Amino acid sequence: ALFTRKQNDVHIEVPITLIEAVLGATITVPTIHGAVAVKVPRGSNSGGTLRLKGKGIAAKGAAGDQYVKLRVTLPDPPDPDLVRFLEKWSADHAYDVRGKMDMG
Repeated sequence: ALFTRKQNDVHIEVPITLIEAVLGATITVPTIHGAVAVKVPRGSNSGGTLRLKGKGIAAKGAAGDQYVKLRVTLPDPPDPDLVRFLEKWSADHAYDVRGKMDMG
């Protein structure tokens, strides 16, 4: 139920914390061959994908890959200290993430 298959490749979505996304981290992710350590690069975004070469389905001597889609997950309920920090930080650090979208 964790994995989806596309030909010989395996796909999984893995939640990561905001801290892991911003600072980078080594996390453990499941594969069909067992758990492996994966490095989440500093500054990762939700939807970013990591490729684990050869961790997919083996067929005719060659194994497919596993793709790990990252999903940044915030604390639930929201952490009051994080909210206060972001309110203060955002006052001087605004950036437009939707500026290049076609809104037409």
